[in-house]
Amino acid sequence: MVEQFLKLKPPQFTGSGDPEAATQWIEGLEKVFNLLRCSNEDKVVPAVYQLEGNASTWWRAIGDRIFPEGTVPVWDTFVEAFNNKYFSRTTRERKMAEFVRLRCESMTVDQYEAKFSELSKFAPRLIEDPEDRARRFGDGLKP
Repeated sequence: MVEQFLKLKPPQFTGSGDPEAATQWIEGLEKVFNLLRCSNEDKVVPAVYQLEGNASTWWRAIGDRIFPEGTVPVWDTFVEAFNNKYFSRTTRERKMAEFVRLRCESMTVDQYEAKFSELSKFAPRLIEDPEDRARRFGDGLKP
């Protein structure tokens, strides 16, 4: 699996202060993991291998606290720890507020749809029902 993983050239993460880079890194890895049909237990080790610089230092300092000896590392727990470090609750709330305020205004419908899709991942509870999603999308369109 490691050989196949590396052949797909998964993204690396250096611990930059850009929250968008953090979410893009997780999304990039999830694409690779989905293609390889990895289980939640098989994702953490290759993900940690892709950490570089400050992010690698962070993981060396905290990894044993997240997964004490004898604990099976699982993806969701890793992602939660990663997001707490690199994609703070404040930033997530700001992105959710941006989604709530999103209006088409000077965008084309295609641009609006792309932004809607991008920001909707930060407000999953607001759009989990397809009717709510459609209503929210329609509310943001120009009259």
